Amino acid sequence: MHSKEATKTALRKITWVEGAIEPILEAPYRYRVVAHCSSDGRQKAEFANGEHPYFCYIETVSENGQWIEKCASVVPVLPDGRLLMIVEQRPAQGRYPDRPLIAEIQGKRVDLRVFGPYSSLEFPGGAVEPGEGLRAGFLRELIEETGVQEQTVLYYSQLHPLYALGSELALQSFMNVVFLSGLSYEKYVRTDGGLNVFALTRDEVQQNIWNGVIHSGQAGLLSWSFYQEVEDLRHNPVLEKKLVQSGYIRVENIKIGKSI
Repeated sequence: MHSKEATKTALRKITWVEGAIEPILEAPYRYRVVAHCSSDGRQKAEFANGEHPYFCYIETVSENGQWIEKCASVVPVLPDGRLLMIVEQRPAQGRYPDRPLIAEIQGKRVDLRVFGPYSSLEFPGGAVEPGEGLRAGFLRELIEETGVQEQTVLYYSQLHPLYALGSELALQSFMNVVFLSGLSYEKYVRTDGGLNVFALTRDEVQQNIWNGVIHSGQAGLLSWSFYQEVEDLRHNPVLEKKLVQSGYIRVENIKIGKSI
C-alpha cells in the first residue's frame, strides 16, 4: 500500500510553483493523484523549496498516461419511446450490499445480480479519449455499448459541462440525448467485459429511480434529468429556440455509424 510517508517523500521532490500541477501517485489503471500548488490550498506539506499549501485531487488518465478531461453520457430513445439502458459492473458499489438490485424491466422483476455481483443499471457513456472530439467520443460510446446500427438521429447536447465530483475529480461531464430512427440494438455487447442492454419505458425508468435501483449520479439521475428537460423542450419550440440561441443546448440531425 502507498503510505502517507511515501506521499510526503514524493512531495519533497517537487519544486513548488504557484499553479503547477504535479503527479504524486499513479494507480495501475486509470487514475492519478495530483498535487495542485496553490497559495489557497487547504493543506500544507514540505516541498523541495520549503513548506507550501496545495490541493490534492484525482485525474482520470488514458492508457498512455494522458489526462482524460471529459466524459459523456447519452440517453438513447427508440422510435417507440423506450430508452436504452445497460447493466455495468461497478465494483465500488459492491461495498454497499444493501443497495436495491431488483429492477422493473419490460414488465418483469429482474434481479440484476444475475449479470454480475456489482451490477448497476445505467445509461450508456464513458470517457472521451484525449484528442477525440466530444461528439465523436459520445457516439463511439453509444455504438460500442448498445450496438445500434447506422442511422440518422435527432441529437440534443448540453453545451455546459457538469462537475459531478467537483472537489475530488478533474473531469467534465456532458449530457446528451439521441432520438434514434431505428429500433434495432444488441441485447449483449462485449464492450467493457460484457454489457447487457435493455429497452425500458419512461415509467419503468422512473419507477427504478424511485425504487433506488437506478442510483448512478451521472449515468443515471443526471442523464434522466436532462432527458426530461429535452422532452419538455420538444413540446415548447419557443423555449427550445431560446436555449439554442443562448448556447445552453445544441440540436442537430446527424448520421451515426461504425465509422464515427
